Amino acid sequence: MKTKQNMIPKTLSIVERQILANQFRILASQKEDINEDYETRVEILEKGYAGEYNRVFNVYSDEVDYKTCIETIEILDMYRRINNAISLLTDEEKATLDLEKIEFKGFDANNNSHFDYLTFMVEKLNKWQEHNGNYLNSHSEISLLNYKKMLEYQNTVLKNRRFDLDINDLRNIIELV
Repeated sequence: MKTKQNMIPKTLSIVERQILANQFRILASQKEDINEDYETRVEILEKGYAGEYNRVFNVYSDEVDYKTCIETIEILDMYRRINNAISLLTDEEKATLDLEKIEFKGFDANNNSHFDYLTFMVEKLNKWQEHNGNYLNSHSEISLLNYKKMLEYQNTVLKNRRFDLDINDLRNIIELV
């Protein structure tokens, strides 16, 4: 995953600089966002201060590809099924399972674009609200590896046209991670 610094161009053509300067000049005239210093961006672009382009560009990473988006959605749907199955268990049944092993821990914010997409889906699109307000940075790439193992099992269940998980499915999923 590229960092913001890697995404900032080292050079811009005079046409690119003029177009961007004009766009920031228009934004500056709107004065709606007082937190943005559009005039400074205009000057940076007009004078070609390449060392200051980091003040102009707010692109933090590569795009999140379609496959990653779909995989994130599948993981969130899987966790909805898992949580629904857990909610149907008795306290005695829950006590027999190591549910902590399959608890949703989020994604690694530093190394994983799933995190950005998850955050967008939960906070901006108000989907999967069961995760809203939760700490979603797992700080570990292992969480994604475990989710993929769990997804593989879930997909087998879905292929058999079973859409709900039961206690045996939960046991099998726990054994995978």
